[in-house]
Amino acid sequence: MVFITGFAVWIAIGLVAGFALYMLYKGPETTQLVTLTFGIFGAFIGGMLGNSAYIHHDPNPLRFGGLLGAVLGATFFTFVYHFVAKKAV
Repeated sequence: MVFITGFAVWIAIGLVAGFALYMLYKGPETTQLVTLTFGIFGAFIGGMLGNSAYIHHDPNPLRFGGLLGAVLGATFFTFVYHFVAKKAV
């Protein structure tokens, strides 16, 4: 049950980060759905990378490393998407 809760928290972090960056840094060709998708994807990848140090000890997605990785991953992937979409036009 901890894994489901942890992944749900990662998805929520991705949605919040994607929505915040969509409001702060809009590009002419960016859409809200793609921005939220990149936020969720980035949160999942970042959360997995942040949690990988604990994989043999106790792989709990709600650890600090997993949550920090989710925040940084969602922010990074969404920012890169907006940066590339803004430069492409």
